[in-house]
Amino acid sequence: MKRIHIEESGAIDTIIEWVRHEAVMLQLPSVYSLAAAPTARGVEQLNLLKNRLSGKNYGTVMGRVDRFLGQAQTGAMPKYFREFDRLEELDGAFVRTAFASDDFNSAVIRNGTHQSLILDGIHRKLFVQAEENLRDMMDLDLWGGCEMTSLICTSANLSGDPLGSITDRKRAEAFALERGIGLFVTCEQDTNAAGSYPIFEFSGNEVSVQRDGPGLDRLMTRIPASIQRVSAA
Repeated sequence: MKRIHIEESGAIDTIIEWVRHEAVMLQLPSVYSLAAAPTARGVEQLNLLKNRLSGKNYGTVMGRVDRFLGQAQTGAMPKYFREFDRLEELDGAFVRTAFASDDFNSAVIRNGTHQSLILDGIHRKLFVQAEENLRDMMDLDLWGGCEMTSLICTSANLSGDPLGSITDRKRAEAFALERGIGLFVTCEQDTNAAGSYPIFEFSGNEVSVQRDGPGLDRLMTRIPASIQRVSAA
């Protein structure tokens, strides 16, 4: 297994070239994840690594915000977050909204909705570059016609694992070795937060919290009062 740090020279190019062929273990600041190409083959790789349970869907990691917003259905997001890159204010959260009609489902879209994680720093640099470099792998069938080239990303554990998300290096190394992962990418860990990121679902001018997670209280202050809070379904 090859181990690299995300900030070392050439790391981003190595990661992007690697995901063209197989999924990688990618440490995010608060949790370990698996990342794969945004294709049916990438989905198959993640399914195999996770022993994926049925009825589950994969999210992505967001590169350029305007590309995400460009795939969202008209009126799916509050006007506030469609202006002045304000969506980036939700750094540290997944954002879920409608990408297709509510009767469309695939491994990355559930009832028409898709979710993507917003991070900053070196991870955002990787995600932006991946979106650009993987445009030749665009899989329109998987995405219901949406032109998505963002890396698919999911928690680095077996599906339904009672221990939950992996946040410590020892457990992450053991999982990667056991599942035969070829590339293990580390980063500086956020010592103030651990666990899977919160999920916000937007529908028009409404928002609901679909999953709690690190930094939720901070993130809630970035959603203006003009956007209506509703209970999760």
